[in-house]
Parts: sequence; C-alpha cells; structure tokens
Amino acid sequence: MPMSKLITTLCLLAAIGLGFAPPNVQSWLRAAIRDGFQPGVTLASAAQQSAARQLQQRFVGDDERQQQSQISTLKSELDRLQKSLRREQLARQQTRDKKLLALQRHDDERRPLDPPPLIVPQVVEANVLGNELAASWRGGRLLDRGKTNGVVESSLVLDANAKLVDQGEDSGLAADLPVFAGSCVVGKLQHVGHWSSTWVPLTDKRFAGRARLARVTQDGLVFGSDGVLLGSGQETCRLTKIRATEPVSEGDEVFALETPGGFVTPLFYGTVTRAELADGATHWDIEVQPAIDPQTARSVSIVRPMVNPKRMAN
Repeated sequence: MPMSKLITTLCLLAAIGLGFAPPNVQSWLRAAIRDGFQPGVTLASAAQQSAARQLQQRFVGDDERQQQSQISTLKSELDRLQKSLRREQLARQQTRDKKLLALQRHDDERRPLDPPPLIVPQVVEANVLGNELAASWRGGRLLDRGKTNGVVESSLVLDANAKLVDQGEDSGLAADLPVFAGSCVVGKLQHVGHWSSTWVPLTDKRFAGRARLARVTQDGLVFGSDGVLLGSGQETCRLTKIRATEPVSEGDEVFALETPGGFVTPLFYGTVTRAELADGATHWDIEVQPAIDPQTARSVSIVRPMVNPKRMAN
C-alpha cells in the first residue's frame, strides 16, 4: 500500500477512535494537535504576509515608476511643442512684417502726389502810428528822402483822415485785408500806400465784413447762419441778415466768414450782447461787442496771401 494511503487510513482511524474516546482524552488530543501545528500555521501566515508585501511593493513600485516616466515624457513633449509653436509664431510674424513692408513700399510708389497748397498766408506785423507821428507823416516832414529818390507816398494815404499803420505795398499789402490783434479782427485796410496804409476799425460805420454765428455748447462751437457785420460808429457793431428762424441768444460768438490766404485759425469778431426779434420781423436785431477795442490797438497784424515758395520751387 502506498505511503500516502497508509497515512490517510491512519488519520481516519485516529479520528474515528478520537470520536469514541472519553471527553478528557479528546480535549487533551485536540490541545496536543493544536500545539503541534501552531508553529507551522504561524510560519505559513508570516510567509503569506511577506509574500503579499513583496508583491504589493513590486507592483505598486512599478506603477509609480511607470507614472513618473510617463509624466517626464509628457513634460518633455510639451516643452518641445511649446518651443516649436513659438518658432512658428516668430516665423509668421516675420512673414507678416515682410508683407506689410512690401505693401507700404508698394503704396508709397503708387501713392498720388500730395503737393503743397498754392496760396499760403503770410503774417505782416505792423505798428499803429499815433496821432502826432501820423500828422508828421501826412505833413511830409518825414518824406524828404522819398521825394529825393522820386518815390512819394500815396495821396490817398496822406489825405485820408484815418488810422495809419507803418506797412504798405513794400510789404505786399493790399486794400481790404483784415487787420487783427492775436486772433481777433479789429478792422481792415482801406488805402495802401508805398510805405504805410490806412485802416478802418470794425466799429467804424465804413466797416463791413462777412460773419458767421457760433453757439457755445458742451460739445464745442456749433456754427450757424452767415450774416454781415457792420460798424455802428460807436463802441459796438451790428450783425445783420440773420433770419428769424435762426436761434440766437446773448453770449453767442461771431467769427469772420473768410480767412485770407488759407489762414486756418478762425478770426474772431466778438460776442453777442443783445439779440431782439420784433413782432413780425423776418430778421434779428443783434448787437456785437468786439473782442478787442480797436481804439486801444498799438500793434496789429495783417494776413496777406502769397504764392507758396515750395510750389514755385517745384
């Protein structure tokens, strides 16, 4: 009989015998068997736990190392992609810059000429001659040199009883050019002589000039209707030909409608101090206070148009 069968048979007989043994014998045998197998059970349990720990460390460690390797690989790939994207962006920017430069050159080559204006303003500074000096000038006491050279002053200038300035034809002046102080109109030239000219203040009854109303709003000046500014012979002027349908109020401003020689800055006359509209009237009755009293002006300017030297050079 094989050894394994013999051992099995003996175990079965022992178990059967143990079942018929007295209780105290059974207890003793169970204790003996348990004590005999206890070291093996403990050893087997310890071996099982050690194997489990080794397996866990092996597999978990492999997973962590694999994850770390994957993360490192992803970081390297991301860094490479970012650098590649940056190179592409720089290349596209350089291409755009080159195209823009080429377009600018193309536009410059095909851009139409922008010639300077034909007429430009030239400001001539002048001094107002006082009454005593003007009388000496008109009396010929200052013209000896001119008579000797065969050049005499205009008789209109010498005979006229008007204000004088010390500039004339030799400075390129002509009649009706505006006379102003700063950007404010104070009158206009009347007669122009060789060296001097007479001028009419804007409060003089002989003064007339085209003008335009302007309302002061939060958004700036809003220009309105055109009219004619007339001197009243006193300290004020009258703005005429403004229709009744045009809104007018005190504080509105009045500017010269035209500026000589392409002068860009609007020339200022003054401010509306009275605006009345009679029943049934078709036009306003407007009084304007000059911005500067022309009687007090001692130094004035005259804007004269001239041919642009740049155009002449071309």
